[in-house]
Amino acid sequence: MLFAATEDPSTDGVARLCDVDENGASRNVTDGVVRAGATPGEPTEPLVDLWSTSIVFRAGHRIRVQVTSSNFPRSNRNVNRRTGAGGTSARAARAARQQVFHDPVRPLRMVLSVVPRA
Repeated sequence: MLFAATEDPSTDGVARLCDVDENGASRNVTDGVVRAGATPGEPTEPLVDLWSTSIVFRAGHRIRVQVTSSNFPRSNRNVNRRTGAGGTSARAARAARQQVFHDPVRPLRMVLSVVPRA
């Protein structure tokens, strides 16, 4: 879960769970995307579902969470048109300012279940 604000009426929230090995190589474990409606400038809390997965993080490895607002070409692009017009072509796209919050009132968090060894 994350709190984010955008200057447009919708934004995409993307989260990736990665496994980082001892040498710093990062490998994608799973990711999820949500297209959320927004009031421009107001923080929202879109829930990004990473679906079910299972992995053993080896000793010495780290967990990395990446947060972004695009996962193209895996997911359709959000062209950030304030009017909603213009189609989905690259020519219709425009840059949008996004703000991700991470403070005591609006924490960025991921819930991971731990299965004890048998």
